[in-house]
Amino acid sequence: MSYRRAWLLVDEVNHALTQPAVATSAGGNARGGAKLTAHGAKIVDLYRSIEQSASASTKRDFKQLEKLARKGTRSNALP
Repeated sequence: MSYRRAWLLVDEVNHALTQPAVATSAGGNARGGAKLTAHGAKIVDLYRSIEQSASASTKRDFKQLEKLARKGTRSNALP
């Protein structure tokens, strides 16, 4: 992903939320940068929680799916 694309996505996310997820400051290498805000940290925490719940709730189904796959195929794509 290009640097520009990443910044465009950060801007899009910030505009979609009630509060910014990322705070930016101008200033180049010496003083500029970006920091995750408290609002952004909460979003990351919620996403990780959703990810864990989804993984746990689909584990049995993925095991069944794995049983239907040919032996010797790549199964590392399944959780």
